[in-house]
Amino acid sequence: MHKNLLAKSVRFALVSGAAAAALSMPAVIAAEEDGAKVERIEVTGSRIRRVDIENASPVEVINAKDFNDMGRYSVADALRSSTFNSFGSLVPSSGSSAQSQASVNLLGLGSSRTLVLLDGVRLAASPTLSGAAININQIPMSIVERIEILKDGGSAVYGSDAIAGVVNIITKKNFEGLNITGRVARPEDEGGDGHDFSVTTGISSDKGNITFSFEKQVQEPIFDRDRPYTAPFIEDADNNGLLDYNTSVGISTYGASIKNPNTGLWEASPECQNLANTVDGFVGIMESGANQYCGFAYSGVSANQASTDRQSVFVNANYEISDTLRLKSRAMLTQNKSFGRYAPPAAGWDDIPANSLHNPYDVETDGRFRWYQIGNRDGNVTDLTQDYMVGLEGDFGESAVWETFYHHSNTNNKSVGEYYLSYAGLYTNLYLGIPLGDGVDNMKTTTLQQDDYILDQYYVGVSFDAGELSGGAIGHYLGAEAANIQYSSTVDAQSEVGLVGGSAGNSSGRDRETWAVFYEGVFPLTDELELSVAARYDDYSDFGTNLAPKVSLTYKPVDDLMLRASYGEGFRAPALETLSQADSFAADYANDYVYCRSQGIADGACPELQYDTTRQANANLDAETSKTLNFGVVWSGVENLSVTADFYNVEIENAIRFVPIQDIIMMELLGSSNPDPDKITVDRITDGASQPIFRTSTINGPGLEVTGTNVNLTYLLETSAIGDIRFNSNTNYFFNYESDSYVGGPVQDQSGFSLQPKYKTQFTTTWSMGDHSVAWNIDYIPSTSSYETPTSDAGGNLTGSLSTNGRNDSFLTHNLTYIYDAGAFGTYTLGARNITDEDPVFDSNGQYGNGYDALYSAGHIGRTYTLAGEWNF
Repeated sequence: MHKNLLAKSVRFALVSGAAAAALSMPAVIAAEEDGAKVERIEVTGSRIRRVDIENASPVEVINAKDFNDMGRYSVADALRSSTFNSFGSLVPSSGSSAQSQASVNLLGLGSSRTLVLLDGVRLAASPTLSGAAININQIPMSIVERIEILKDGGSAVYGSDAIAGVVNIITKKNFEGLNITGRVARPEDEGGDGHDFSVTTGISSDKGNITFSFEKQVQEPIFDRDRPYTAPFIEDADNNGLLDYNTSVGISTYGASIKNPNTGLWEASPECQNLANTVDGFVGIMESGANQYCGFAYSGVSANQASTDRQSVFVNANYEISDTLRLKSRAMLTQNKSFGRYAPPAAGWDDIPANSLHNPYDVETDGRFRWYQIGNRDGNVTDLTQDYMVGLEGDFGESAVWETFYHHSNTNNKSVGEYYLSYAGLYTNLYLGIPLGDGVDNMKTTTLQQDDYILDQYYVGVSFDAGELSGGAIGHYLGAEAANIQYSSTVDAQSEVGLVGGSAGNSSGRDRETWAVFYEGVFPLTDELELSVAARYDDYSDFGTNLAPKVSLTYKPVDDLMLRASYGEGFRAPALETLSQADSFAADYANDYVYCRSQGIADGACPELQYDTTRQANANLDAETSKTLNFGVVWSGVENLSVTADFYNVEIENAIRFVPIQDIIMMELLGSSNPDPDKITVDRITDGASQPIFRTSTINGPGLEVTGTNVNLTYLLETSAIGDIRFNSNTNYFFNYESDSYVGGPVQDQSGFSLQPKYKTQFTTTWSMGDHSVAWNIDYIPSTSSYETPTSDAGGNLTGSLSTNGRNDSFLTHNLTYIYDAGAFGTYTLGARNITDEDPVFDSNGQYGNGYDALYSAGHIGRTYTLAGEWNF
């Protein structure tokens, strides 16, 4: 980019305003009731506008002030705090292909099963997340008015991906004046510092309005060495003179390790101890089972949490062309830069010359090396998202409202990796006899990956009343939409053909065309009983068609009590990357029980190691389908008290799932049926000692089923003496999370497994009096198992099911916020997050995970103090 984003932003805003571009009109119309105008609004989960916010589908509404009270300063942070975001969402993570990305994962069913909308319009998927999930890091917090979370299936209304629920981000509209905000955040521990700044302004008239917002938000990286649980650690656990790899942290077998050509076992290079004495990072000889390695402490230099530097521009405008015709529009431009650091490239070295420095044998052999001469790898990611929508809305007749819009989104993510190993340079040095120390520049290479996702969406719909029942007029909505998607992920040619060491992944690309028609109807059978129906028919160019129906019922026996129930079906289309990616290399972790048993090693002592794996696309994938059942009650029989409780059951069939190599080992060990023998294989070398080579893919496999409840309680205590106190409690609890232990294995309840908590609860107390307010927020996640192991029967044979072992700590964080409203002089906020400095919870290997432990990221950052200000003019 040849000009800075701020300059582009100014031009962008002027062009947008001149074209009346930038977001939609408020989804509001007026209805006559007893001679008075009553506002109707559109609530997430239905396109029919109505008076009541509560309806047959449970929707949690969180406004911007609530986020401020809880100390949430980004959309990603706010959504992660929701109790319905159960587990498995992403945070920006160094060393991950999704380094700059963040996601939301409702019910722990996968980010690709959670649909994210912006003002009711589907956001384009991130090409870095396989074109399957939404990167919520692209959304600036300054534009958010509120967030609505539909805790029910939404495919009948919105189409694919809305299996676990829908997140709808509602933006500010009709804003007048000038708003400036600023914030700094400082953790007590090293790293993770943050600051942000935003400017929002708007003007309005009788004919329309325009709102403009610019936001910059920065968070610094956290390095592994700066946290005791991710810093390198290794010891001689059994006092035999060798370091123990199996109990280490942040240590890799890719140091200077070679394969013994006679036994097939791994051993340390003759140079290992010399490297340990002279080169930072090398730890010396370590053992793992029958193998020995020369270890390297990669976490001494690597970053764990990547940095982010996001700049966003958002424009939202509408114009009343006539009394019955309105122009609506929006535009968003977001640039996010991210930095991650990894240790020097870890890569295999095939055919090490006989009798060379690292190979004492008289034949060639293979090795695992840390190419420290090249230097640390740096990952620099730049994500650029442009999102535009322009449309018309009009009225006709007594109740009908029609709408149409065109939506275009273009996401370009570029990842540049510096200081990787060029195999071409390595073998040039060997061929020409150049010492590796002298030929370092020959071995350096830079990787490039460019991901693109282009969405063009066309939409038309009409809402109207037709017919009447004893409870009132029957509401209808008819709509149709079409979309064209272009997805591509291109890596540099050297990486694509396997000539780069220390990198993984490969190119992919595919287009998709879709169209859909849908209908909703609201039938007020009586004043107390209302029936809602919806159905959507989707046609996809690559896998076929799907019909998603839904039926809902609400019953209000008295004004302060509502009972509701719904049943719906949904679907999720296969990710475009999964359908098209070229074969890619990975070094995946697994416990090879097959090999261990052949060597007489007990299952409990079988070490977890990395194995060469080829990941393949599967062009024959079909869509997965779901069935969702929901029962709920909403009660407000006591003044200022509201109670909402919902029971849900989600059943997914034909689930799209990646097959990890641990599953392949279990299938082989227990003789289970292989779901796709052409794509899921293991090649074991006949000498029995060499490591196996795996090939795996994504399949339509066995499904999963989740049953649980979500309970929300809100109470406001109003006093004249000590002010107002508001209590809010929200809990999501799993009765069961049924999934197979491996592909084709036994189905069992996995709620409470490591990092899959049985429930998640949140309690917030807010006190306000005059110009002062204090909010105390508590987030609690109960203990989970520390790890799972295969269960054996009385004869010592593995059954395929998993048993839990040990307990991880529970996770309790306290966040405190004080706000002082100085009137014309601004509003000032002092905050402290994770006041008790709670440590994060570790995974099944006793380590803090990389990227997928979003629930525990507050513990990783540590106790943090914030100072913020807001000024309105």
